Amino acid sequence: MKGFTSQSHRTIVSGLALSVASLALAGTASAQDEGAETSSGGLQDIVVTAQRRSEDLQKVPISITALNAETLEATGLTSTLALTQAVPSVTFTRSGPSILFAIRGVGNTSAGSGEEGPNAFYVDNIYIADLTSLIVEFNNIDRVEVLKGPQGTLFGRNASGGLINIITREPGEEFVFDGRAGYANYQTVSGQAYVAGPLSETLSADLALTGRKQSKGWGVNLLDGKETALGWNWGARSKWAWRPSDAFKLVVAGEYFKASDNLSSGFAVLPGSVGVGGFTNPGPYNINTSDPTYANRRVWGVSATADLDLDWATLTNISAVRKVKTGGALEGDYVPTQLLRLGVFTKSDTIQQEIRLASKSTYPFSWQVGLFYLRINTFLDDNTFRGLQVGGVDSGYNLDSRMIANSYAAFGEATYAITPTTFLTGGLRYTQEKRTLAASQVPINQVPGSVLETALTLVDRRDRLKFEKVTYRAALRQDVTEDVSAYASYNSGFKAGLWAMQSPRNEPVKPQTTEAFEVGLKTKLFDNTVRFNIAAFHSKIKNFQVRSASTGSLSLLLNAGAARINGIEADIEIAPAEGLNLSASVALLDSKFTDFQRALFTYPTPATCVPNGNPPGVSTGPATGGNTTCIGTATGNRLPLAAKFAGNIGASYVMPLADERSLTFNARVSYTGSFYFEPDNRNRQKSYGLLNGSIKYRLNPNWALELWGNNLTDKRYLQSGVGTPTADQGVFGPPRTYGVNLEIDF
Repeated sequence: MKGFTSQSHRTIVSGLALSVASLALAGTASAQDEGAETSSGGLQDIVVTAQRRSEDLQKVPISITALNAETLEATGLTSTLALTQAVPSVTFTRSGPSILFAIRGVGNTSAGSGEEGPNAFYVDNIYIADLTSLIVEFNNIDRVEVLKGPQGTLFGRNASGGLINIITREPGEEFVFDGRAGYANYQTVSGQAYVAGPLSETLSADLALTGRKQSKGWGVNLLDGKETALGWNWGARSKWAWRPSDAFKLVVAGEYFKASDNLSSGFAVLPGSVGVGGFTNPGPYNINTSDPTYANRRVWGVSATADLDLDWATLTNISAVRKVKTGGALEGDYVPTQLLRLGVFTKSDTIQQEIRLASKSTYPFSWQVGLFYLRINTFLDDNTFRGLQVGGVDSGYNLDSRMIANSYAAFGEATYAITPTTFLTGGLRYTQEKRTLAASQVPINQVPGSVLETALTLVDRRDRLKFEKVTYRAALRQDVTEDVSAYASYNSGFKAGLWAMQSPRNEPVKPQTTEAFEVGLKTKLFDNTVRFNIAAFHSKIKNFQVRSASTGSLSLLLNAGAARINGIEADIEIAPAEGLNLSASVALLDSKFTDFQRALFTYPTPATCVPNGNPPGVSTGPATGGNTTCIGTATGNRLPLAAKFAGNIGASYVMPLADERSLTFNARVSYTGSFYFEPDNRNRQKSYGLLNGSIKYRLNPNWALELWGNNLTDKRYLQSGVGTPTADQGVFGPPRTYGVNLEIDF
């Protein structure tokens, strides 16, 4: 793992891009001459699976944003990291190989090994537990559904703030080929290919390939002159669908993904901060560190989903196995003084089993019940910590840690039509979760018998945890007219307690629970040319799990006593004329900790802590380097990653031309209000806006050429930020990127 190298894959991405074009040329001769799709002049109905069955988006009493493949492509959203630009209730950031994301202000601020977020993430009904697997490159995506608010009944585990559900394409009876080859600035080459079709009367299969390589970095390491913020990834995913009869379907899927980059592991001192030794910010994308930084990921998974039609009900069985291996080197002090450097190597093995029985009838009564099991086995394997902070340049300690989680659940949900237009939904889920921890820490190159050697020694700590929780849901939906419905719901969610594996001496955090009340209105207006949805909500969170990096680069998990979030969301989509589509979304959040007595605060050194003070510390002079950590109350502070206002406006227009040609114009402006990265509300990202756009020229139904650009105004904004004893540090989001794609579809 430590030796993840790109040499053997150095030509994979460029070769993939060329192969896409080659396959396209080979397939053009056999492509059928199909006419270009034309708009119906109205909005298409959106089918979602938010309640584990296919339903019209407008009839589901949940606040949902659904994005299909065309929308993702048109708005320049190429991975989960970009969802923030289309769904203002969602905040995505990245730390090394892991993802931090929040929905309606409920999110994870820690990305340590073995840790999980309070928002669930699914791909084809498979729960993805590992935070390093949440970076999904959009290729064979059918749609993305973002469910906002606790989903503690049907989805349950860690869906206390909401969930993201990605549904990939499924092969059918028709042959399909889509290909794309692209080149962008920073010497970036990319390629994607999707091919699907029948292999027999009962069997069909597909294969999706994706790859990308950025050979020129956004910045440099000022110490050695080497470029930083660059990397590569490639992956493959395949589905095999067997339909031996109308009553049975089996879908087997497999995936493999590999990546290496330092796009988000090259932390630097933030602008305005002074690091230990007097070092300041080296520039938006530059670093100034004595050791290289990188983050590697390797993921593979296999799943099988079987559906059996029993006439009166549908029996579904889902089995999945996933293995994730990550490795990375991090500079723990962000300056050239070798205070702390880390080698972090993690393995995570997951086994998942779910079985559901759902009624075929949906009116006047529908129901479903199920059982769920998940086992996560996470290893920190011989992680190294070296530097002057732990005894010397080549001194420190080695850490081995293993955490096993076994989660069991039984759930059920039912909907009854009280009247032809009034529907009542209720659900319960019982969850039991058991965790075990085994950890040891061995000092390296320490003075025998010294205080530091003793402090760094941990002899085989072993511990166990067990949690039980019942979560529930109640929703009332009223169809005012055929095209207008209103709803009210009360939902709860649960996230189990756990240890910070990189700090195994510390006690585990308590479970986090969420309760939320929501009212909403969903409408289709003016002959289905306008779709307008709005929701208001109030959430209460107990034992909010938060992270502090005050112990250096190690994650220290804490519980805030309580928090509350109030908010309003609205989405509108308009099809005023054939070929023209307009959309806008807004989210307003009012969040705060209502009880957080022992929060960690950092102040630029020199600073003095004020016992029982509010604030608990004060800087006493011009910054000389590093931060001083104090303990005090954060009650009344805003939640991390929770902007008070966020929104976006998008437009798409298809201009028909002669001879089946067309021009498509797409643009989206997204705005994110200011937010804080940590509970002490000191490091803040100011409000900012991003502009994405594209122009696509379709030569015929099969070929197209696209020019695209993201962050066209070249806005500088932080992707992450945190205060540590050595500095305020973080990583900037991508600069202006632009390129050209050659596409083929048939």
